[in-house]
Amino acid sequence: MSASPIIDVRNLRTHFHTEKGRVTAVDDVSFHVKRNEILGVVGESGCGKSVTSEAIMQLLNTDITDFEGEIIFNGENLLAVGENRLSQIRGKEISMIFQDTTSSLNPIYTVGDQIIEALQTHGRHSHKEAAAAALKVVSATGIPSPEKRLKEYPHELSGGMRQRIMIAMALVCEPKLLIADEPTTALDVTTQAQILDLIIQMKNNLDMGVIFITHDMGVVAEVCDRVAVMYLGQVIENSTVESLFEAPLHPYTRGLMQAMPTIDSDPQADLYTIKGKVPSLFDVPDGCRFAARCPYRTDKCVSQAPTLDAATEGHKVRCWHWKAVADGTASEKEPDAENV
Repeated sequence: MSASPIIDVRNLRTHFHTEKGRVTAVDDVSFHVKRNEILGVVGESGCGKSVTSEAIMQLLNTDITDFEGEIIFNGENLLAVGENRLSQIRGKEISMIFQDTTSSLNPIYTVGDQIIEALQTHGRHSHKEAAAAALKVVSATGIPSPEKRLKEYPHELSGGMRQRIMIAMALVCEPKLLIADEPTTALDVTTQAQILDLIIQMKNNLDMGVIFITHDMGVVAEVCDRVAVMYLGQVIENSTVESLFEAPLHPYTRGLMQAMPTIDSDPQADLYTIKGKVPSLFDVPDGCRFAARCPYRTDKCVSQAPTLDAATEGHKVRCWHWKAVADGTASEKEPDAENV
């Protein structure tokens, strides 16, 4: 695996200007992805996962959005290059699979025409060459009767087939980096497993990096090499998947793990839930953003914001008391009454 990352996100902040004022949806986020590596980005809805990916692709409205930090891709800062260069990068060097295939595919064109257009936009290919490449990449996704499917419209395909078409469209230009934004959320378990296997296979074939955005820790365990856990716009834990599942250090990550059903779980018992609610981005706490919901909080957690520091080699955590939490000596409390 290459020592240098394909993409290196450094201290990224994304600010939106709204009617209620300026809000920071992504705050001091840093991570990197190497070739042939899958980084899982996990967290609850609204934690900043998708905003981070849209910042990388520069899909956000710059009239109402400000950025700080750097997004270094192949030596270029994507926050500093012009729109012409970004249009060359999007879809060719960095591709994205969106969660909602219905809105991502144009209903008035066949899926084959849409894949061909994606290829011809980024290269000098005749229609015949592009059509052959489209057939090859769709066949590689394992979709049945690929010649027939290329002539069909999105509404004629099942959800799993549309997702495979989206993957084919994203990979037809053989990108260096693939961003998959919850690509299996609306799929049944069997189709989900097939899509995950396909992404791993394509990652290996193209030697590309993958950012896999999800809320499902089970998916992270199955497909990812490393994982960044996000909460309220920040990365609160970052490590290899093995280290995270063996010894999660942040109380929020531990809560996510406890909420996962296992094969030994009592089907009649209620699943574990993290008490309390996520604070508003318009009222971000001064200290640790998870403090009000954390059973291990102290006065220091409420008043001082922790930084993302190395706990062990390759494992970073944003928590004042991770050592006490890890060794079981931290005392537990109920969440703030106002936050429940």
